[in-house]
Amino acid sequence: MSYTHNSGYSAIDSGFAVGVRGSEVPVIDRYGNVVNMFNNDGIVYHVDVNAGADTNNGLSWETSLKTYARAVVLSNITIGASTKGTGRGWAARNTILYKGDNKEADAETIITLPSKCDVIGVGSYDHRPMPMMIGNHVVGAGAYMGTRFFNMGFMSPAAGGVIFTVPTTTSGLAFYGCHFDGRSTTPATKAILATAVEQLTIHGCRFFGKYSTTTIDLGTGSTRALMITDNYIESGAIGVAAHADLTCADSIGFIDRNTFAVVTLCIDDNSSKLSCNDNRGFTAAAKEIATVMDCNEITCANNIFGNATGTGIYPAIVAIA
Repeated sequence: MSYTHNSGYSAIDSGFAVGVRGSEVPVIDRYGNVVNMFNNDGIVYHVDVNAGADTNNGLSWETSLKTYARAVVLSNITIGASTKGTGRGWAARNTILYKGDNKEADAETIITLPSKCDVIGVGSYDHRPMPMMIGNHVVGAGAYMGTRFFNMGFMSPAAGGVIFTVPTTTSGLAFYGCHFDGRSTTPATKAILATAVEQLTIHGCRFFGKYSTTTIDLGTGSTRALMITDNYIESGAIGVAAHADLTCADSIGFIDRNTFAVVTLCIDDNSSKLSCNDNRGFTAAAKEIATVMDCNEITCANNIFGNATGTGIYPAIVAIA
């Protein structure tokens, strides 16, 4: 089984790795350096928001690009340069190393994704151990495949809103060890809004702030092979919400081993299609299951939450006949 982990309090402090347990491949070492982990014949592009130029080729820090958008264009050109099933670039996987501490007035928002590419945050943003992309990131229409973000920070602008919105044409999107900060002047409404995104993975991430609606919002449509695991999730309202018309017909979605600090429901699965297991945390809501966790008890196990009047387990433990 593939998994990711970091062996301490942050990916920068103690390293970050992906892979099969016992034979992990390092992504970031304990000093915050990116490890050349994927020997896959892909191209590595460098983005330095403060010192780069989009007239450069981006193939080294000395010739770094200035914008994420330019790196995406170059990466997608090389990935798509070959006919499907032939050519050197088709089955490759590129890497974008992103460094920058630009403030909101100069911030770049994400409107497109690099297919078959890993976007890895390096460097720092003030006291934060990773770069932060400030804005309401809305990915436009397009058939994006297999984008993975590692050690990246995303923050809502002063006016709040949704930090990261993903369309239905996206598949295989993943966030590993990322931070989503909704503590703007006006609190963010949501951290991630994903509608019919298949094979979405959110693993080992931290969600800061009192999101006014839902921290992670899963929209209608196919959400097969969903994985929301090992995250720390704050919210001023709901932690994770799934719409009633969410589907995962041939591969169930999992919400497992997350820690919640929310005001209302920790998990609100209106579809009753997801499996929720081993989640922990607390809510300010009173001790009724309808105000703590709304899920299908047949597909859930061992969720324990503190609340305004005590601590409870969902679903209740019963003897197996």
